[in-house]
Amino acid sequence: MPSRIVNITDCIDIAGNELRASLLNIVGNDPNILIEPPVPINPAFSAINANFAVRLMADAYPPGTILFTTINAEKVRPPNVLGRTNEKELIFLGRNLGSFDWITRDFGCRELFDLTQHYTGEFVSFAGKFITAPIAAKAAKGVPLSDLGNPIPVDSIFRLKLATGTIVHVDNFGMMKFTGELEGAGEGDRYQVTINESTVEAVYGKRLMSFETGTWVLFPGSSFGLFELGKVRELGAKFVEAKVGDMLTWKRVGGPKQESK
Repeated sequence: MPSRIVNITDCIDIAGNELRASLLNIVGNDPNILIEPPVPINPAFSAINANFAVRLMADAYPPGTILFTTINAEKVRPPNVLGRTNEKELIFLGRNLGSFDWITRDFGCRELFDLTQHYTGEFVSFAGKFITAPIAAKAAKGVPLSDLGNPIPVDSIFRLKLATGTIVHVDNFGMMKFTGELEGAGEGDRYQVTINESTVEAVYGKRLMSFETGTWVLFPGSSFGLFELGKVRELGAKFVEAKVGDMLTWKRVGGPKQESK
């Protein structure tokens, strides 16, 4: 099975091409290494969305895939780390700012390495291009991880500690994926949902598109048990000005509405 390299990044302009070129300069024409399309982080600088995206790609891609992040949301650069999961033996690398929280909670962490040794000499402004991407390519070519960094305890992974109701992703349809459970929710149950300064009346259903256009719906999403809030055939997140990292709360206010006779 070929090695796959997946870049999870907010560098989606010309910098994305530079990152790909950095990989190709080392990978060359090796038919056993595939460089997959980049996975965009939205909004830019969001460690929360990067954390979600890394975990989502960990589900989607086969064992041995290399997931590397090119994102820095902090005023001070967190160290870059390189690691391998227990389950699926996925390799991950990038800034230790929370992007690898979810993946290592669910897949475990077999080994972890600090990459500080690569940051010597003059300051490098685009470390993803000059350091992280080349390291990802070398890992794909089979260079042992222990040759690329210095071992550190696996519990050195930075944890985000997301509160219940945190929006971790907003898709291009305005659907908001959030943490937490809707215990005991039944088809047609009605909820009051508050996001920022907005409160909406939503109905619970298993299939969003079965409801009338403009209806707010809470529903089980497609991503490892997360629930979602959306507005049928409309861009719900725009109506409430919601973004990744915002919080929503919900309260059941009644069962299914009875049809009038």
